[in-house]
Amino acid sequence: MFCSQAPELFEEIVNWLDSDNIRGLEHSQIESKLLENGYELLRRLLQTKIF
Repeated sequence: MFCSQAPELFEEIVNWLDSDNIRGLEHSQIESKLLENGYELLRRLLQTKIF
């Protein structure tokens, strides 16, 4: 379950960075979103290994 969700989230992060959605955002806003999604990605990867 989590194994399939981690790659999907990674792809979402990459697509978001490549989209027009980040235009006009401050660097700190982009960084905050990356941190939030990055922690979630790490959580999913960790759960894949634990469970």
